[in-house]
Amino acid sequence: MIQQEMLTYQQLDGELNRIERELRKSDVFIQRRRYKAASQECEETIAKLDARAAELKTQLAVAQQTVRQISEVIEEHSKEMDTLQDVDELNYMNKKLNEQFAELNNVEKEIKRILREGEEISKTFEETSAKLPRLVAGYNKYNDEFNKAAAEIKPRVNQIRAQQAELRKSIDDHIFDIYKKVADGGLYPVFVPLEEGTRCGGCRMEMPKAAVDAQFAGKPYMRCEHCGRIIFKND
Repeated sequence: MIQQEMLTYQQLDGELNRIERELRKSDVFIQRRRYKAASQECEETIAKLDARAAELKTQLAVAQQTVRQISEVIEEHSKEMDTLQDVDELNYMNKKLNEQFAELNNVEKEIKRILREGEEISKTFEETSAKLPRLVAGYNKYNDEFNKAAAEIKPRVNQIRAQQAELRKSIDDHIFDIYKKVADGGLYPVFVPLEEGTRCGGCRMEMPKAAVDAQFAGKPYMRCEHCGRIIFKND
């Protein structure tokens, strides 16, 4: 037989679990979580937009510097052409000049692309920034209501935990370790009685009597082969 103190401790855990489930199923908790997720998404979007805007600013500065450099080269080539008489030299310089104009055209296209993307980022930034205060206000509202609800149940939660702390003093360490290991895996209740000699009191599944007798040989409990709960004989 499992200690009554252990079973009482488990029962109190069940009440704590129920209190937490009810709180997390409440509309206040759900709305709080929704507004928090939406606010975080907005903040992350704004951060990404800021980072991309900084990248575009750097790209624009580089492109504008390139335009200045190409324009200087074009101006130098144009002046040089004015002094040339040889046809081959003129043709060669004209080819170089056309290459510079082509490069300049590509850089100007890149600048237009950067500016276009910058305008899109600016628009998205304004729209996202406009939504954020409303989402933050919604989160704060539901967070205050959630904290109020949590404060209302706190006395009972503290009382349960105090009862559990007192019970823990009398519970066998080995039994408690088994309980915690199974409970931490999300299974509740952990300790359940054996029903009708062959059935788990948790999942209600039948087990061969020979297997049950073999597992109970020399110890007061066994592990359910179906659900993993700890079964004890309720003598």
